[in-house]
Parts: sequence; C-alpha cells; structure tokens
Amino acid sequence: MTLKALATAAAGLLAIGIAEAKPLRVLSYNLRYITPGDKGERAWTARRDQAAELIKKDESDIVGLQEGLPQMMNDLADRLPGYAVIGVGREDGIDRGEYAAILVKADRFRVQESGTFWLSDTPEVVASCTWGNTVTRICTWAKLYDRETKKTFHFFNTHLDHASPEAREKGTALILSRIAPRRAAGPVIITGDFNAAEADPLHKAIRDAGFADIWKTVNPDTPASEAGTFNEFTGVKDSARIDYIYATPDLKGTESEIIRSSKNGVYPSDHFPVRATLGM
Repeated sequence: MTLKALATAAAGLLAIGIAEAKPLRVLSYNLRYITPGDKGERAWTARRDQAAELIKKDESDIVGLQEGLPQMMNDLADRLPGYAVIGVGREDGIDRGEYAAILVKADRFRVQESGTFWLSDTPEVVASCTWGNTVTRICTWAKLYDRETKKTFHFFNTHLDHASPEAREKGTALILSRIAPRRAAGPVIITGDFNAAEADPLHKAIRDAGFADIWKTVNPDTPASEAGTFNEFTGVKDSARIDYIYATPDLKGTESEIIRSSKNGVYPSDHFPVRATLGM
C-alpha cells in the first residue's frame, strides 16, 4: 500500500471514529420521595417499575436524580443493571435521607473523583443547614472520563430548597464556587430541581457563570404554558419549570425534551424529567 493510500485509510478510520462517538444523553429526574400521603398508584411501590422503565427506555447515559431515598435507590439499582450509583444520603453522609444521586453507565464512564457537599456555611459538615432552610440540602458531583469521546468532564447534581430564597441563592453560589476551579479540566454539566422558575435571579447567576440552559436554548419558542415540569401527578403542562440541565459552551445541545410519558394516565413522579442530548 502506498503512503497516500495509507494516509487515506487512516483519515477514513479517524472520520469513522469521530462519526461513531456518541453524544451524551443526560436526564434530570425528581423521583418524588416516599411519603405516607402517597397511596395507591402514587405509592413508590406502584411507581418504581415505571420510573426505572422511563430511564431505561430513554437510554440515558447519565441521570441526575433528586429525592431518592435509600429504598428507592436500591429499587432502581435492581431494575437498572449497568449503571453505577454515585452519592450518599444527606442526613448522615452514608445512606440515611434523600440522595442527590448520579447514575452513570458503567461501561461508558470511569469515575475519576466524586463527592457530596452540604449547601450551608459549613459544606463539609454532614446535615448542616445555615441559610434559613429546615430541610438539609446537598450537591453531589463527579469527575468522569468518557470512553466514547476520550474526554473528561464534571457533572454536578442538586436539589435546592423549596422554601428559603436565601438558601437557594447561597446554595447556587456555593455550587458555582466549587465548579470554578475545576473548569480547566473540561466541560461541566449541572442538573437539578432548583425549585425556582425561569425568572428567579439564581438562573441569571448560573448563566453569568458561563452556563447555558439547554432546554431553553434548544426550545426557545415553546410557550410557558407548555414548559412546566412540576405536574403534581396530573400531567399538567403549564406549571412552573423548575427542573433544569445546564452546560458549559463546550457542550453543544442538539435536542432537549420534557418527558411526559405515562401509563393509562398514571405518572411515575410528580415531576416530569428533562432530557438533553449534548455533543462534546
């Protein structure tokens, strides 16, 4: 084979490799925690198969989960083989209380680092609350090596407070401060239930830090009446959009959807999950 033919063949193989490098498929999903008030079709035991099936059918590479209690995390692990689970319970730093867990496809990603910090003035103190919130809030993160793209990136997942604007604002600032020194390592993705509609100032703070709201970027003309993510188990579309996927500019959003699947009118959570497909 001539040098020219070898060069042509090499270029062809490189092009095939680039073409076959899969984009990232990211999901942010508030599961709805287990509570005695949720009975019948709203009980977790009635919803868990449907919730797992949604993740499996979506073929999500990475999932940022909110409100996952230990039993729920175990149930999903049993139903979603192939995913590694990153995270801890917020009440003891081990397995008590809700997780802000990250699920990653184990055959695609290598977890280089990971951790959880508490959204408070003392972020390393387990179960700490200092900003007017009575509910413990956390952020779980991971530094991941992607075997498909041969690139490293960071993923942060959180659930901001539902009642305290100060806790949401300062929690956002803390997360951004933790991200800042890691930006040099590559792209960053943030997922979560922010408990804050689009007009809340915390979203401007995230955008000012260099992040794009992927769903909004891909769907700029969708009216608010079609953009709600908190459905209260009813499927309503015109509620607040409080679930988000943000990414740095080195990740291009190619599509994003609010997933509204149900079975016979039954929804697997009181939130719609949000999906984004990102090219690296």
